[in-house]
Amino acid sequence: MHGQTSSSTKVFTARLVATGLLLGCLGVMGCEIRPKPFLHTVEYDSISSCRERSPYCSWDRSEREAEFSALVNCLLAGANVLEIKEEQAQPKSPVRRVVAPVPPRFGYERGSTSPQDSDRCSGTGGACSVASRHDRPLTWASCGTRNLDEGELRGGNDLPNAYRLNHTDVVTGSLADATNDYPGPEGLDGPDRWYRITISERTRIEVAVAANRALWSGVVGLVQSAWQPALSLIAPDGTQLQQGYVFRAGVATLLPIEVEPGTYYLVVDSSVREWKRGDGLYRLYVGFNRNLMGAPIRPSLFQNRLEID
Repeated sequence: MHGQTSSSTKVFTARLVATGLLLGCLGVMGCEIRPKPFLHTVEYDSISSCRERSPYCSWDRSEREAEFSALVNCLLAGANVLEIKEEQAQPKSPVRRVVAPVPPRFGYERGSTSPQDSDRCSGTGGACSVASRHDRPLTWASCGTRNLDEGELRGGNDLPNAYRLNHTDVVTGSLADATNDYPGPEGLDGPDRWYRITISERTRIEVAVAANRALWSGVVGLVQSAWQPALSLIAPDGTQLQQGYVFRAGVATLLPIEVEPGTYYLVVDSSVREWKRGDGLYRLYVGFNRNLMGAPIRPSLFQNRLEID
């Protein structure tokens, strides 16, 4: 009995000493917990399309639509290219990067639960759309990055040289070498870029602009959020029809609206102090008769001012 008690005491003492040594080592060396960046995952979808007298669906088109909706949702979610603070002293790569969705592994669905799709496709054999092979019924894609081709930068320096947008698209622009041509709302004293929209029939439009970069530290986490762009919808005479609002940090949007036929201009703007916090890169989404940002509004405030010949 005495031997068993002595043995238990020795084991307890040994464990106590080991625990003390472990705590002492941790106290000397320190225990570092590094924050990890938040990985954005967004829902995506494809516009249901009819098979149009064919037994096969146009999956290539549906996949492109699904990836496009994922890209727009990544921008709206505030996904950024993270510049690592601890790597700033190292030589920078000449290739810049922009936000892009990581292509999901697609599965396919034939048929639609939407009465509108069923009616529209009743004579062609049904509607087709894509979905993810994972996490059904939700369809998710991760937000990543891709290399930027500097030749893809778009945007005019002033109203006469505005870049034409004639279809739903996401374009990349930069304020780094732009000028301050638009005398917009007070405080927006930075450079701006111009885009022209010409439509021939009543059209629903939705617009969003998202900054591209944020500064991240592996020690303390987010050091600097994305710079804040601004957005304006104006008439040819310079009258501001709608001013964008801050959707989230680094993202500005216009309220989705239906407009009459005519010519309109979009201006991506910012303050000098604000845009210089980043690299000046932004992504501009313009959607015609799309529904990625909610239902359109028809405020009486805009009706008379939006009827432009």
